[in-house]
Amino acid sequence: MNLSTLFDHLPYLSYSFRTLSSDEQLKLGHSLRTLQRDQRLRSVWFLGRLEGRDADYFLAFGCPDRELFAGRKLFYSQNLHEWFLLLEPKQWDHCWDKIGAPFRGDPAFRMEIDLGPGFTFDEDLVPVEGERIRFEVKEQNRLWFVVSRMLQEAALVPRGVLYHDTNGNCVINPYFGGISVEASMVLNNYLHFREPRSDPAVNLAKRDEFSYFMDVFDPADDVVPKEGSFVVRRDVGRDVFVLNSMHWPGLINFHRADTGAVFGFCYFGDGRKNWELPFKL
Repeated sequence: MNLSTLFDHLPYLSYSFRTLSSDEQLKLGHSLRTLQRDQRLRSVWFLGRLEGRDADYFLAFGCPDRELFAGRKLFYSQNLHEWFLLLEPKQWDHCWDKIGAPFRGDPAFRMEIDLGPGFTFDEDLVPVEGERIRFEVKEQNRLWFVVSRMLQEAALVPRGVLYHDTNGNCVINPYFGGISVEASMVLNNYLHFREPRSDPAVNLAKRDEFSYFMDVFDPADDVVPKEGSFVVRRDVGRDVFVLNSMHWPGLINFHRADTGAVFGFCYFGDGRKNWELPFKL
């Protein structure tokens, strides 16, 4: 949720079955404006709240320029007063998203992780059990990893919000006017809120009619499994479409059809990825 439209979009938190109290809303708005001024950010986005065992983390990110992704900074707060920068750890591993233990709510806490034995394949492609995967991770570093991974894998915006300008920057399209009700029902009309991973030619070839400046971004249906990773819901009375991520329970993306200003995403969950999804479909 962009800070510029934060108070207009806070009611959409109800689609995640969460809300913020009036006191939290006032503190959030004031502290994010202070953060934007102190960090000299062009835009600030509220991401949501990661719920820990003993304390919670409020999450946000900011962009120092029109470019949305290259210089993006991640922040967390536990009191909606002080915001702390989340820096990329010097060493991290992709297996961190397999950690099943809940967050404690203490950024300095160091957790001993045991993911069980690793497996390799012999020359006959028979799995062979290897050494146990054990390591220690600081909760603040794990928080950076989880927030980064959620933004990469589950944050979506309607087609047309992201714009690839002539300078090669990924920016917000100021002329976005929304997508229709019919288009809002199709998962392919939502794009990942990230720099394109796939070859632009591949993404453009997926559409009969395309705009190079808008359709170079990765569509939402490029995930695995293709069916079931996102669930599209419609509030018929308001023409609001909500896309729930099944990989990251608690993360929702929303858009009100035919309106250019109402779109965004938020997360209210425990920070654990749903690795059982393929077995539930």
